[in-house]
Amino acid sequence: MPAVMPAVQSLADRLARRTARHDLRSRWFGTGRTVMALAQLSVLLFAPVKSLLIPVIGMADYPSCDHVRAASALCLGGDAVGMEPRRWLLIVILAVVASGYRPRWTAIPHAWATYSVAVSIAVPDGGESVGMIMALLMIPAGLADDRTWHWQRPERDARPSWRTLSFVAFLAMRVQIAYLYLDSAIAKFGVADWANGTAEYYFLRDNMFGVARPWDSFFLWLSKNAVIVVALTWGALVIEIAIGVCLLASERWRKAGMVMDIVLHGSIILTMGLWSFALVMIGSAIVCASPDRRRPPERDTGDAQGPVSESGVHCAECGAAVRAVATV
Repeated sequence: MPAVMPAVQSLADRLARRTARHDLRSRWFGTGRTVMALAQLSVLLFAPVKSLLIPVIGMADYPSCDHVRAASALCLGGDAVGMEPRRWLLIVILAVVASGYRPRWTAIPHAWATYSVAVSIAVPDGGESVGMIMALLMIPAGLADDRTWHWQRPERDARPSWRTLSFVAFLAMRVQIAYLYLDSAIAKFGVADWANGTAEYYFLRDNMFGVARPWDSFFLWLSKNAVIVVALTWGALVIEIAIGVCLLASERWRKAGMVMDIVLHGSIILTMGLWSFALVMIGSAIVCASPDRRRPPERDTGDAQGPVSESGVHCAECGAAVRAVATV
């Protein structure tokens, strides 16, 4: 037991130092929120309500308003309120979130809006669920963000309690997104087409999710080469694993993971579309890659090391000048 205590104390000290310099109130966090909100906004703006709530064989009518789904905005008001007013309510909420106005005020409405889309539409593509989870996990970070716009620099340091909550939420977001990528990649190895390197050949020719114009001719031509098909298929698995690992690592590696994420999902947009899904994943990676905000060095009125210069560092010349004035 005595041998364990120093290790525990060391870990506690490291977490305390890490939490003390943690601050998600940056343009990185704001950009990620905006991208995710725009992803959900695109679904509601460019898809008619009827197409989102189309009946599915073997399933109940949508929106399903039983149990916890009754909290969805698309169930608001029951039969007395039509779908269009509900849709526009969600559009307004997501538009305000995307603008970056008052993160503290919009954190919970953002989570409600993404929850409403995820549990109420008939044919979600997976991005809705990821967006919902991320919006829920971002609530503590959003409540800790007292800026008027999430594009601004903070005017003062956050309170220690808010920094701690935000730090825990930040860790949870990184673990969640890393798990999604690692689980997705590892699970694909159990599918024959992914394991033998031919999956991309069939995906590009799929009637529903296959490559779209104007890139169809080019990618279909490329996919006739076996080496290219294998490289595309296994390359996607390697990138997914790399993204998952990088998002759990240091700030530098998280940024590398974000770049790979943009490349991966940008490629999916070019070939298969899936805009909302890709944007949710890109926005999530941007949030997970957020570096700590660099605080300006604190000014000092003088101590054992001497006064602080305009650049924020102690210097012997400054101390000598002050002492010379004091003796006059």
